[in-house]
Amino acid sequence: MFRTSLSRTATRAVRTLSTSATKSSSIPLRICGRGTGTQQTITIKDKPYSIQTDTYPVLGGADSAPSPVAYSLASLTSCNQVTGAKVAEDHGIKLGQWNVRLDAVLPTDVLIKGKCEGNPNWESVKLFVRVQTNILESVKGDNLEADARFRHFVREVERRCPITQLFKRSGVQYESEWLNEAL
Repeated sequence: MFRTSLSRTATRAVRTLSTSATKSSSIPLRICGRGTGTQQTITIKDKPYSIQTDTYPVLGGADSAPSPVAYSLASLTSCNQVTGAKVAEDHGIKLGQWNVRLDAVLPTDVLIKGKCEGNPNWESVKLFVRVQTNILESVKGDNLEADARFRHFVREVERRCPITQLFKRSGVQYESEWLNEAL
């Protein structure tokens, strides 16, 4: 009965995603998964691509594709870059190469061992970002002004990035370290 109510609510809330991007107040998505065992193929409505997932052997998988937990971290790194591109556009900043690394710790007591107590969420996530910008050039070599402008850029990216906010608001120990490199 709980599934039926949840299912009806979820069905009513889903809208199809247009194939053309528009500036609207929301971006509705429909994602479907189909698979057996630990492997799944995920499709996005009206898109020509799909995503393959599997998991680690310790969870019964064949490690034939990235795991859902790896995709969650990949979403965090790439969402920061996508959001950064939008923030840079809004603030007149030119960007070049992004180099992003992420280190995370996932506790396994609940997920693998099935313990009743604990949290299966990430224990800690640390994002390292090196991004080329024209900020130093745009402030004519004023390092203090460049630092302030870059810190503002980073704060805006992290504030506006939905995946960063998902991680931060989930209670995970979240840290990030950003480095401004000359374009």
